[in-house]
Amino acid sequence: MSKVVHIIPIGVNVERLLDSIKGSGYPIQKVYIVLGKDKELSGEKEIYAKADEIEKTLKVLIEVERVYVDKLNVYSSALEILKVIKKELSEGNEVLINATDAPRTTVISCYIAAQLSESRLYIALPKYEKGKEVGIDRIVEIPIPPLKKISNDKVDIIKLIRDNGGEVESINKLIDLLEGRTGDQKKYMAQRARMSYHLKGLEEDGLIQMKREGKNVKIMLTDLGKAYALMAE
Repeated sequence: MSKVVHIIPIGVNVERLLDSIKGSGYPIQKVYIVLGKDKELSGEKEIYAKADEIEKTLKVLIEVERVYVDKLNVYSSALEILKVIKKELSEGNEVLINATDAPRTTVISCYIAAQLSESRLYIALPKYEKGKEVGIDRIVEIPIPPLKKISNDKVDIIKLIRDNGGEVESINKLIDLLEGRTGDQKKYMAQRARMSYHLKGLEEDGLIQMKREGKNVKIMLTDLGKAYALMAE
């Protein structure tokens, strides 16, 4: 039986976060609590204490797991969230992301993850009376614009780089791995020109980084490229 799974980054406003879950109107059978890997970050110890409190409350009714991310790296965090989403989607579950209490950088990670996975993202807007927060006003689902479509050829390239450990030492090696290099010089030059064209587009989109090393150009996936490759399967 499929589940409705919520991914919830934790901040310090436990009451608002719990209210957002209760008032969302969405079914909920499982929760992933998102925390920072580095407990020494400012405020993180307090957040861990809040997470313990939230987990204790939720575990009475639903399944709860934890996910640890690098809060200082937006794309790395998005990738960790996407791994969870990918797993749940593969099991036929629906995924929603609740960014109500997420730190700013994690909100961006959540948005990227929602866009790449076509998941739903929602937040609770606080209600104020006489300048003080008195609960939540309403739940807002954030519209996610469609991600730029890249060609199947480019998707094949980033997946191949990922499967090769995230980097390939040269354009020639990439051609060898992808389609096999022809011995015909004229056809080889066409292969190289086509590959260079695709790589330029991928670099402009921030999915790869190219670095010259001697006579060769090393091609490396960025964190965004890794996230895109994960969801392109």
